[in-house]
Amino acid sequence: MNLFGKNAVITGGSRGIGKAIALKFAEAGCNIMINYNINKSAADETLDALRKFGKKAVTFDGDISKPEIAKEMVDKAALIFEKIDILVNNAGIWEKGNIGEMEYEQWQRIITTNLDSVFNCCNSAVPYMKKQKSGKIINISSRSARKGEEGSSAYVASKAGLIGFTRSIALEVAKDNICVNCIAPAWVESDMTKDYIYSNNMEDEILKSIPLGRIGQPEDVANVALFLASTLSDYLTGETIFLSGGAI
Repeated sequence: MNLFGKNAVITGGSRGIGKAIALKFAEAGCNIMINYNINKSAADETLDALRKFGKKAVTFDGDISKPEIAKEMVDKAALIFEKIDILVNNAGIWEKGNIGEMEYEQWQRIITTNLDSVFNCCNSAVPYMKKQKSGKIINISSRSARKGEEGSSAYVASKAGLIGFTRSIALEVAKDNICVNCIAPAWVESDMTKDYIYSNNMEDEILKSIPLGRIGQPEDVANVALFLASTLSDYLTGETIFLSGGAI
């Protein structure tokens, strides 16, 4: 599974799952653009780590939930790399919020960040991939899209929407040799989730639900992403891989 000569754009690539995917891809020989929106120091740290693999690595600072920013990012990547082989839509947020108590602004913020950004990036990248008659798009959803999650209806709705979106555009672009797939992890220890996982004995409750007996790590997701980005998955499209350690 190598990605020599390939170029990838990874949103939310400065930390957690996005960072792990970026490092895994660079190790496999891929040039990388990572997008971030808030933490420049984390992005700079990830950039330094990526460049140690001897591949081209750049950052893009911007809120890709805005269509014009997503297009600017994709156009810049195409200019720097000459082509875009892989798009990983990883940027997202998770917030608790109960129905009947949640403000509309919170709902809109989660949907916009988690779902609109994916549409914006795909809408900008697909024309490039169509011209070159190849491409891999990997969307990061969540196991909660299948099982639901109390207090997270906005997050679950956004991630469930990603699964339907993935299947639909996969059908549209298959004729152009573009594969679109989705990874839906269960609990993964990351900057976004670790405070919640390790508070109020949640770790014990979570572990009881996972047959493999451990909480997922960002590298677990990166390994699956590498498979989906490689030629080994060339006959796989429109699918969602639930990465849950056996949990339903």
